[in-house]
Amino acid sequence: MIMKSGLEGPYGLTMDGIENAVKRPLAGVFALGHEDFEGRFRITRVGRSDSDLRFALQQFIGTSGFFKFLLTRTAHEGFLKECELFHRFRPPGNLAHPERPAGTTWTCPHCGGSRHHP
Repeated sequence: MIMKSGLEGPYGLTMDGIENAVKRPLAGVFALGHEDFEGRFRITRVGRSDSDLRFALQQFIGTSGFFKFLLTRTAHEGFLKECELFHRFRPPGNLAHPERPAGTTWTCPHCGGSRHHP
């Protein structure tokens, strides 16, 4: 069964690829990965930025070939989507559950996790 992420892409994980896909510094979630031998996108890491998705993606150039993304309206929406992706795809590049933003008490709707950002 092929699971869908609900993200746009894939785009090349390069400066040009990021700037062409994400036009402005906005909040969002992302998945990094590669295409398998059948052309399917395989997620290796998920993450988010509560303010500048472009900058967050730029930090991973050279670690994966491609990325997918979804812009989010709020930090809470981004946190929930990142948790969903983490639990659905179990990416090998994520060693720990996504962190909630500092100053929040949000918990993951999938596991009740409440790991917070220091």
